[in-house]
Amino acid sequence: FTHQRVFSFATPVAAAVLGTLTAAGYYHLVVRRNWQIEQSARERYQQAMHFVTHEMRTPLSAIQGSSELISKYALTEEKRKQVADLINSESKRLARMVEVFLHVERLTAGQMELKQEAIGVGRMVEVCVTRVRPVAERKRIAITLEPAPEELQLTGDRELMEYACYNLLTNAVKYSPQRTEVTVRAWKDQGHVRIAVKDQGIGMDQKEVKQIFQKFYRTKKAEESGEAGTGIGLSIVQQIVEQHGGRIEVTSQPGAGSCFTVVVPATAPSGVAEPAERH
Repeated sequence: FTHQRVFSFATPVAAAVLGTLTAAGYYHLVVRRNWQIEQSARERYQQAMHFVTHEMRTPLSAIQGSSELISKYALTEEKRKQVADLINSESKRLARMVEVFLHVERLTAGQMELKQEAIGVGRMVEVCVTRVRPVAERKRIAITLEPAPEELQLTGDRELMEYACYNLLTNAVKYSPQRTEVTVRAWKDQGHVRIAVKDQGIGMDQKEVKQIFQKFYRTKKAEESGEAGTGIGLSIVQQIVEQHGGRIEVTSQPGAGSCFTVVVPATAPSGVAEPAERH
């Protein structure tokens, strides 16, 4: 007014529109991103709780039951030693579970590097089969382990790969009827280690196969089987295998069983060079 000038009506409108767009952009780029990060952290926490309540229930029950036996009943020295050994083994198993879960979480979040150690595939699979066999025997399920070549090796984190193999074996036993067979085989194929776990269980259709690695997903037959589960185990297995540069192949048919095959890069044994490929 002092200069005898009057701005048009469009000027404040344009300023208001510009301010609105700026605020909207800030909300979308900053506030919304922070909200998504917080939501992701909340989901990871919920997933951790599901894993803890499901995977750790068995060893905790074993420890609790064994300790009650020692405190309430007069046991022979031999029996007391057996119970003490069980408590010791289950507590170590529980500690390994916690460590495996924390490692997977840190690897997924990019907070740690994968261990690089030579792993004898045959020995690793044999250890997992030995751990699962008592559960299979209770259901009268036979586990057939085909001998793996002694030179078959991969490089990575031994504990994580053992967990992946153990999880596939326990699932095969869990979702198979009595008096069936689970076959485990490991071999080398075109520079990759292949570890196959085949069962004669409930099986899945192709639609279910495509969703089986989604967190918390369980097939309808798995839920109807009465077996406890949260649907997070296979998701963790997939993360472990992918962190090792591999993949999981699945073939299955309803009522005819499933075959889960872990495919990871193979490494030459120490002191042994890989033969050159012919072209």
